[in-house]
Amino acid sequence: MVNNASVIEQQLSAVRDAASARRAVMHVKSHLDAVVFAPYFACPSALITSALRSPLGPQTAVDFAHIDPSRLGADGLLRRMQVADLVSSWAQAQAARALADYVGPELNDLDVDRHHRLEVRIARKCSDDAAGRDIVAARRLASDAQRVRDAWERGQLNSRHVFIAMERTALAEPELSQAVFEELGDRLTSVTSSRLGAVITKTMCRLDPKGQARRSRVARRHNVGVSFRSLPDGLGQVIATHRIEDARSLMDLIDTRADQLLEHRRGCSPCADDLPDEIGPARSAAHLSLTLDSPAAEQPIATHQPAPSQTPNTATLPHTSKGTPRGRRGGGRKGRGELQVVIDLNTLLGLADNPGLAGGHPIPAEIARELAAECGSLRRIITDPVSGHLLDYGTRTYLPDKLKKFIAARDGTCRSPGCGQPAARSQLDHIEPFPAGPSNTDNTHSLCKRDHDSKTKGDFRVLQHDSSGRARWRTRDGQHGVTEPRAYLTDPRSPGSNATDPNPPDIAQPPEPYPF
Repeated sequence: MVNNASVIEQQLSAVRDAASARRAVMHVKSHLDAVVFAPYFACPSALITSALRSPLGPQTAVDFAHIDPSRLGADGLLRRMQVADLVSSWAQAQAARALADYVGPELNDLDVDRHHRLEVRIARKCSDDAAGRDIVAARRLASDAQRVRDAWERGQLNSRHVFIAMERTALAEPELSQAVFEELGDRLTSVTSSRLGAVITKTMCRLDPKGQARRSRVARRHNVGVSFRSLPDGLGQVIATHRIEDARSLMDLIDTRADQLLEHRRGCSPCADDLPDEIGPARSAAHLSLTLDSPAAEQPIATHQPAPSQTPNTATLPHTSKGTPRGRRGGGRKGRGELQVVIDLNTLLGLADNPGLAGGHPIPAEIARELAAECGSLRRIITDPVSGHLLDYGTRTYLPDKLKKFIAARDGTCRSPGCGQPAARSQLDHIEPFPAGPSNTDNTHSLCKRDHDSKTKGDFRVLQHDSSGRARWRTRDGQHGVTEPRAYLTDPRSPGSNATDPNPPDIAQPPEPYPF
C-alpha cells in the first residue's frame, strides 16, 4: 500500500513538473513572440526593411503576412507592394520548378506529352495549348534558361521579364540561348521589361549573326498574317503582322488619314457627332476607309500593285449615311513618318556583321543591309565611340526645328522611367521650364503627353540631366533612379567601354506572361 502511494505521488509530481514546464515554455514563447514580433507590429516599416534586405524565400512570405497596411503611409504601402512582388516572383519560380520536376525532360514521346498536357490543364484549369506552353517554358527554365529561373527565384526578374526572355529565344538553339543569358550577365536583371527584348535580340545578333539572319528570314516570310478575335462590348480585334517596313508604311498611312479625319470633323457637325475627337477611333475609321472602302477591295488581285504609301492621294472625303467621311487613299499630304534603318559603315560595306536597328529594334546585319539598300536617302550620324551616345544627327534637308529632331533621335523614346512611347510621338520638355531654362540639349528631353503632364503635376522630378540624355529622377513617393542614354549601335559593354547598356526599348507591350 505504501509502495502504491509512493508511486502515485511520484506520478503526480511528474505531472506537476510537466505542467510547470509547459507553463514555463508558454511563458518563454510569449516573451519570444513579443520580442520578435512586437517591434514589427509597432513599426511595420521595420518588417518591410527586413523583408527587402533578407534572402528571398518562405520567410519573406511570412514577414509579408505580418505587415499591417493600415499603419503605413504612401511610401510604406509602395514598399509593401515591392515585398509582395518579390514573394510573387519567388512563388512563380517555384511553380515553374515544380512543373519541370513533374514533367521531366523532353522524351519526344507523343503519348507521354499528351498525358502531361491533360494532367496540367486539369490541375491549372487552363486550355491544352496553355498547358503545352507552360510545359515547354518550365523545361527551358530548367535547362538552357536556368539562369533566368535562378534570377526569378531571387526576385531580380518578374513574370514579364521571364515571358520576354522565353519569347525572344524561342527559336534559338539551346546552346545559343544559354550563351545569350550568360553573355548578358548582370544586364539581364538591370533593365526594365520594356527594354529586355531589344537587349536579348541585339545580343543574339552579335553572337550568331548568320543564324539570326536565317531565323529572321524565315520569320519575315512565314510568321506574317492577319487574325481575328472577339472582344467584349460588341468589339472585335484584327491583329496584323507584317514585315517591319510594310507595317511602318501602313501605320504611317493610317495616322495620316486619321489626322485628316480629325481635322475634317472639326468643321463638320455630322462627322463630329459620329466620330469622337480621339486618335483611337480616328485610326479605326481610317483603317476601315483604307481597306473596306478602297477600290482595290472589290477588284481581283493583280501582280505588282503599288504599295499603299505609293498610291496617289486625293482630297475627296465623301460622307457615309451617318456623316463620317469615307476616304479614298490619302489627303493633302504624304505619310508623315519614315522607317529609320541604322547601320554602321563597316557593316553597310560588308566588312563587319554588327547588329543594325530598324524602327528602334535590333535586326541582323544581313537584314539591315537589305533594308538600307532600299532606303531613299542616307543620313550621317556621329556617335560616341565608347558609349554609343548620339553626338550629331546629320540632315538630308534643311530642318527648321533641328533641336527637336536631334532630341527625338537621341532619346528614341519617352525618357520617363519605364515608358516606351516613341519619341516621334512624344513632346519636347524643358527640364527647367522655359524661359528660365534654355532650349538646348542639356535642358530638353522627350516625354510622352501622359508623362509630360505627370511631371508638370509633380508626380516625378528630373534632378539632373546632361546633353547625352542621362537623367536622374525621383518620384513623389520617394522612388529614384537613373534613365541612361541609349546607344545607337555601339554596344556600351564592348571592349573599351564601361557604360551600362541603354538599348532602345520595345514599343509594343508584351502579352500576358506565363501563368506559373
